[in-house]
Amino acid sequence: MEDSIYNILIGVNIGRNKNTTTDVEQDYTLGIQQFGCLADYLVINISSPNTPGLRSLQNENELKNLLTSIRKICNKISCDNQTIKIPLILLKIAPDLNENEIKSISHIIRQPNTRIDGLIISNTTISRMNTLKNEHRNETGGLSGRPLKEKALETLRLFRFYTQGQIPLIGVGGIETVEDIVERMKAGASLVQIYTSLTYSGPPLVNKLNRQLANLMKQQNIKHLNDLIGKDS
Repeated sequence: MEDSIYNILIGVNIGRNKNTTTDVEQDYTLGIQQFGCLADYLVINISSPNTPGLRSLQNENELKNLLTSIRKICNKISCDNQTIKIPLILLKIAPDLNENEIKSISHIIRQPNTRIDGLIISNTTISRMNTLKNEHRNETGGLSGRPLKEKALETLRLFRFYTQGQIPLIGVGGIETVEDIVERMKAGASLVQIYTSLTYSGPPLVNKLNRQLANLMKQQNIKHLNDLIGKDS
């Protein structure tokens, strides 16, 4: 039997810590310098609700300045192994943005000097839904998993509309089933990520979802995901 070859992508999440004293732009560019030659893609995290003031980087001027600096430093990355390419830059945003903020971000990330390679939608939410029943529901911090699903999905749809299909979108938040995956793809996601459901179900969940997706395509007699996405649209 021939040996299987797996292509494993390495991603590095870069986010500012709450006790960091360096300049914001310097903080991120230092991270890029350290991991740029090791990663296939870098996630610029400006949306963690657990770092005071971090989400202000999603504001128009702050985001322009940050992405301009990031693009400049990426173009200067020099690795010992010259076959290494410049890592892709992904931006991770919050699900708590309003429509005007989404429109502004969508414009910025499509400009030449501030363009990114993909958008991760979304981080955890600071909202607390009325459906939450746990005694800890009012604690501070980011809420993930099933309660985040609809909020993240709507944010994905809005970014798909305002980016006009020009930026690859990665759907995250409350994804547990193959139906959730198809729903995100119909909303505009090119890829999906799972976090909370992976915590509860473990690594076998990945193979399970892949098998279910393959079976769904077989049942509907289609060979490509694009056909599956458009079948009911």
